[in-house]
Amino acid sequence: MRKVGVVPSSRAGSSSVRRWGVFPTHGVSFTQFLTSQYRTVAEHLGFSPSDVETLVTELSVALSPWGDHPIGSCPEVPSFVSADGFPAEMSISWRDRQPELRILFESLGEDATPAGCQRAGRALTERLADRPGVDLSRYHRVEDLFVSDDPRVNRPTIWHSLAWRPGESTRYKAYFNPQADSTDPVDVQDRMTEAMGRLGLERPWGWVRMWMPEMMDRGNEVEFAALDLTNSDRARVKVYFRITSRAWEDLNSVAALAAGHDSERAARVWRSLYHGQDKAEGEEPMVCLAFRRGSARPEEANLYFRLPENAVSDEDAAERTAVLMRQEGLDPRPYLSAINALAPQHPSTTTGLQDLLAFRTTSPDEPADIGMYLRFSVYDRPVEP
Repeated sequence: MRKVGVVPSSRAGSSSVRRWGVFPTHGVSFTQFLTSQYRTVAEHLGFSPSDVETLVTELSVALSPWGDHPIGSCPEVPSFVSADGFPAEMSISWRDRQPELRILFESLGEDATPAGCQRAGRALTERLADRPGVDLSRYHRVEDLFVSDDPRVNRPTIWHSLAWRPGESTRYKAYFNPQADSTDPVDVQDRMTEAMGRLGLERPWGWVRMWMPEMMDRGNEVEFAALDLTNSDRARVKVYFRITSRAWEDLNSVAALAAGHDSERAARVWRSLYHGQDKAEGEEPMVCLAFRRGSARPEEANLYFRLPENAVSDEDAAERTAVLMRQEGLDPRPYLSAINALAPQHPSTTTGLQDLLAFRTTSPDEPADIGMYLRFSVYDRPVEP
């Protein structure tokens, strides 16, 4: 979910230059590295040993066959998932005060090209068809809208994510690029409108499209879309908007299109994380609107607050996150323990491991859903434009 950027230095009041915490991966495969990180987080969240082993095996299968390749010193095909081109990120979400562990990744193809990655992503989707709870009927209705004969370098192709919480089956999502053939905002809107119509979401999407001219005037961009790979009544389509102004007013204007968004609570989070600043530093924050059948408008808005360049270090970012977790009735100790275990150097000396803090309200009387997106910088340099 990253655009091309620079190796960040702190703009949050520290005189010390903070660099990405770089993970040593010499001679290590993608699967070895990612399952090791996955195992570390799962164990610190308190998942049972048997669940951890099941999750690691499931992830290994999903990463096959490209996951067996060594990571190397630079990305053969830079992925849009991370600023340094690494093709995966991990996240933790707390919904109803229960932890959920997730991983998002772009499959790498046999040939080192975006087209190869696109083919590998489409092939993985078909392999997921026999997994419990997976249904590809909605995916097949819209796939042709988001693939390209000549996909661009460092843009999304077909991504996937796995999400698991104790007592539930693994859930899968596929991610699409609405800019597959054109970056023109009108073309992107038309493509999303066609997709939403095929999925029976004309009504809630119509509510958003009515506000699109104003949103585009503010510089908000449709970045990518995600589809739950199930056919239940609660299945979602999620549309992600990048807020190029980095301003709270513009972030909130998109989130307010969702029925469950609480602007006052979200504004308190913004002020707490960003120490009262009107604009965030560094890369742009994002908003995700969630659409379900039978609703007149998006049901939920997930706000993604950037932490690098807004916090002094990963240690500072973890402390700011812990404050929010306590406010929402969550015990931050397992999370803080996981961050300390994951960090390649002491968290006070690095930034970038904790990239996005997610915040979502569903009703005034319920605790908010909180999430943290973890980035593993292994190449120590941003992707060149």
